[in-house]
Amino acid sequence: MVNKILKSLSLSYLSDHIGIQDFNLAKKTYEEICEDGHFEHDISDKVLAVLLFQNSIPNDYFESKKSLLNFCNALPKYIKDKVYTDLKWDDSKLKWDIKTSEYFIEQLGLPKKFLKKKSVIKEKSLGFKSFELPEYTFKNLKDYQSKIYYDAYSYISSVPNSRCIIQMPTGSGKTRTSMEIVCETLNNSDQNILWLANTEELCEQAYEAFIEVWRFLSKKKVQVINHIKFKEEYDKSVQTFHVATLQSFNIKDKVGKIKQLLNQNNGLGLIIVDEAHISIANTYKDTITKLLNEGAKLIGLTATPGRNLGKTSNRDLDSNKNENEKLSEFYFNTKFEIDTGDLPPIDYLRNKGILSNAKFISIEGSTVENILTKIEISKIQIENKVPQKIKDILTNDFRRNAIIFDKLLSLLKENKKIIFFGTSLKHSKLMTTLVSLKGFKAAHVDGSSGRYRSSIIKSFKRGDTQLLCNYGVLSTGFDDPKIDVVFMARPTQSIVLYSQIIGRGLRGPKIGGTDNCEIYTVFDNIVDMPNNNEIYSYFDDYFIKKSEY
Repeated sequence: MVNKILKSLSLSYLSDHIGIQDFNLAKKTYEEICEDGHFEHDISDKVLAVLLFQNSIPNDYFESKKSLLNFCNALPKYIKDKVYTDLKWDDSKLKWDIKTSEYFIEQLGLPKKFLKKKSVIKEKSLGFKSFELPEYTFKNLKDYQSKIYYDAYSYISSVPNSRCIIQMPTGSGKTRTSMEIVCETLNNSDQNILWLANTEELCEQAYEAFIEVWRFLSKKKVQVINHIKFKEEYDKSVQTFHVATLQSFNIKDKVGKIKQLLNQNNGLGLIIVDEAHISIANTYKDTITKLLNEGAKLIGLTATPGRNLGKTSNRDLDSNKNENEKLSEFYFNTKFEIDTGDLPPIDYLRNKGILSNAKFISIEGSTVENILTKIEISKIQIENKVPQKIKDILTNDFRRNAIIFDKLLSLLKENKKIIFFGTSLKHSKLMTTLVSLKGFKAAHVDGSSGRYRSSIIKSFKRGDTQLLCNYGVLSTGFDDPKIDVVFMARPTQSIVLYSQIIGRGLRGPKIGGTDNCEIYTVFDNIVDMPNNNEIYSYFDDYFIKKSEY
């Protein structure tokens, strides 16, 4: 559980790299948990620091020569001497390469996340695939997906400069349905298509989904490029399905990048924006508008429950209503959604086994009051974002942390597979550390996890890791149908974000998921943010009633 070599490092070295505030937070939370009887014997500060160190330092930590030297100097002399002898080093020759990383992992027992991977030539092809001929026969959509596909494609293929939104609840296959439209458009036109998203995971998901569907529907040669991974030159005479982030257009030569896409062979015929709500943010809206200048058509995708959004009434949620009015106008007030007859969409999908029987369980959190200024409160109402100072207060609430830990522990003992959304980055690392102390397989991922992030996620999907903790990277684009519990410890004012997060556990048995899923949500009473928990009621339809348990 605790690496012996890391345990040999001085507490001062470890705490310097963790940060004394983060260490004190972990220590006080641990002490609070001990009072609840979860640990029979107190662990030393050193053991706690070692686990925090492993979870806190980035995967490329040793690639800095200064960090590597400081680490070696902090080792006991006999270990440092052996390392220097085995690697034929002196202080001027330190180098973190494949051989070195393998040595540190095999001989010193460091976590595998520090393994430096080879620069494999095949990585150059990641994000790019060329198709010559059809590979398989047609694969049918589900009936409700087929109708949306037919209606939306008929509209955009026949109406010049058309725009529309496709709204399908999380878990109902909006990406799969949209890819059918993409493939049909490619087959029946000679123009290129651009798919825009706001995360690496969503782009990878779109790239993989296209490859899967095109194998069934291809009638010609095309190529797909995931611009996050593929940076090489490509044949611009071949019809292309481009996948990129909206953020990638925020560069000095934004106009030049847009022109390059618009000028490729026969131009841009269709743009699809995943998580359509992001498209009305000023910067992104400007990019999309410029991309549409040559006559491209536009489809936005959303899982947000629009039936409820139209009912917004209280002052604190008015901005959500205004946001959706703006969104609707940007997409020419045209929306395609599942035809469920008299049944609500969620009941319809649950009856078909597409969605799981999701239970909503609330956990009482903290009470925070008299913290925000009038200006900050006004800003919240405009931006729908929880201020950092609120997240800091919640993160540092030892009793709240103990309650969350207690519930996580009971779920892990029931062998539940859990994805955890922490209050903050620090909070996610803290929970990973505390759960690891109890001997459960837990891992943390964040934006600095780099290339190791995919292996962490694969370990979770295989079941080798039972608890996967994060703060802001797995709300979209991450798909593991076999999740038992989604644990939401992150306060939010965003209906869209909460929709994305609970969606991680809603896949039903008909699509390889689970019959049942539990959604745990921490309710914090933030007095300065009136009705801050009301957004959760927007999703009542996703959850089965207590009488059905």
